Amino acid sequence: YLRSGYVMGYSPFVYLLTENVEKQAKKYGFNVLLKPMDGRADLEKEIEAINQSGAQGVLIMATEMLDEDIAHFSRLDVPYVAIDHDFTALNVNTVAINNQMGTYQAVEYLVRMGHTDIGYVHTTEYISSWSERAYGYRQALAQFRLPLSDDKLYRARYNGGYSYEDFKQIIASGSRLPTALVTDDDVIAVGVMRALQEAGYRIPEDISIIGFNDRPVCELITPKLTSIDVPKEDFGTEALEFLVSLIEKKRDNRLPERAVKRRITTRLVERQSVCRL
Repeated sequence: YLRSGYVMGYSPFVYLLTENVEKQAKKYGFNVLLKPMDGRADLEKEIEAINQSGAQGVLIMATEMLDEDIAHFSRLDVPYVAIDHDFTALNVNTVAINNQMGTYQAVEYLVRMGHTDIGYVHTTEYISSWSERAYGYRQALAQFRLPLSDDKLYRARYNGGYSYEDFKQIIASGSRLPTALVTDDDVIAVGVMRALQEAGYRIPEDISIIGFNDRPVCELITPKLTSIDVPKEDFGTEALEFLVSLIEKKRDNRLPERAVKRRITTRLVERQSVCRL
């Protein structure tokens, strides 16, 4: 689902997830039809087309969605599961990342490495998952009794080129940087690293940095980026199996009225972008 396409257009995550969903669907005898949906289009017409297509269930890549967007899908005649958005206040079946756990793991690791001055690079775009990550960072600072300072919360656009430009401006402003940074996403981290290195900062000797999502680029840059891993295969498997269980319950007229919300846990992948103080 594309609300703006600004995030999904730059994210390889959806393609990795789709590949796994297709593989898992075959095990259950299902075929997968990919259907891009533009939030600026006539959604009622799009949803009616799904109802007429013979589909038995729908997985919705809900990364860019707002609460008002998912409301349209209540008109589906078949079970559906939203992926990568919890819709916490709504009665919607979801499978999402435990984002707060991920940024907590990042801060916990930095504290173990001796860091007490830890900043956060948050995107300028609103995405539910990224807001949860920023909240997890704040919770972790409170847990470890570290000060939360607004001047250590940096904003950068999503996209390596844009985050590079934005962080160049932050460096040029002359503000003192912390000893470590946690970021919303690896894509942002790569742009921030480039800006820091061009300005003469050594990573990790002068400033440590942690990404999120453990994308392939983490192994391709210098130094290799420590990141929070989201298990793509587990994510796709969980979503597909959840949807299949709902399809089977609908066949037996046992489809529950109360939604279930599942979370996928994260883990930190240690590489070379963090140093011990």
